[in-house]
Amino acid sequence: MKNKIQDTRYKMQEMRGKIRGLRFFLLLTSYFLLLSSVFFLPSVYSHGGHGGGGDKSSDVESMVYIPEGEFIMGSNEDELMEIKKIYGKRGGIEGYLFEKEKPKRRVFVKSFYIDKYEVTNVQYKKFIDATGHPAPSGWNNGKYQPGKANNPVLYVSWYDAKAYAKWAGKRLPTEEEWEKAARGTDGRIYPWGNKYDPALTSTAESVMENIEEGICSVTTGNPVGTAKGDVSPYGVHDMGGNVREWTDSSFIAEREEKVVKGGSWVDLSPKARSSSRDGVNPKSVSHIIGFRCVRDYEMTATNSVSDSVREQS
Repeated sequence: MKNKIQDTRYKMQEMRGKIRGLRFFLLLTSYFLLLSSVFFLPSVYSHGGHGGGGDKSSDVESMVYIPEGEFIMGSNEDELMEIKKIYGKRGGIEGYLFEKEKPKRRVFVKSFYIDKYEVTNVQYKKFIDATGHPAPSGWNNGKYQPGKANNPVLYVSWYDAKAYAKWAGKRLPTEEEWEKAARGTDGRIYPWGNKYDPALTSTAESVMENIEEGICSVTTGNPVGTAKGDVSPYGVHDMGGNVREWTDSSFIAEREEKVVKGGSWVDLSPKARSSSRDGVNPKSVSHIIGFRCVRDYEMTATNSVSDSVREQS
């Protein structure tokens, strides 16, 4: 009897070891696929493609009111030094122009409304149908991927985003507007607070926390609003992760680049900081860059955005 019990225990231990080995193998495989999406899939493509369409899914069209006033923008040297010590030589961060976040200062912004979520495939399809504008290069034979209606539209240049915004009676946010909507007035580091938590957002660390969901997001991002914790003080979603976003501001005067804000599912946590900023050629398109729009308060007060949306925010 003792021999049988010992034999059973040995087999159970052996099985546990195999399960741990399988988990480790799946982790390594998933991590390799993630890295492949970052380093081997081109992140910037030339503009092109043909129209799209797809699922019958609800459109996400709400906007959030951002009141006028000052907020704390940018980062100071002490904050940046701490990030450099931890992440400065890691892939995706090495070469990042930390100095372009300085100085940390107070900036006044007028009242405006901002899209609660990033512009989705189904919303962009309406624009294409109404105007004949070329579809994103990531669409296939005039259709976005099945089941991706409420995923953020990707492979759109700054010019594409600008055209959509104009058609929708909106505009692209300035960098200042975007950052205020993301971090509020208390100077917080991330939209949700001062501590990074991969469970709250959709960045590279989040993918490793939830591998199955992360692998599904490769080249498409996640449906808007998936990360329930990635919400700004005003109630704006996905400003820390999922996909980066175009703004209407210029990055460096000597370069023809536009500021892109926010992190994405391939970025490490420093990019999820609201003060993070990159410069991208406005003609470029990418599988990690989308956008959202804003409206001036004066434009919106008498039209489609209801007072209830403003009061709730």
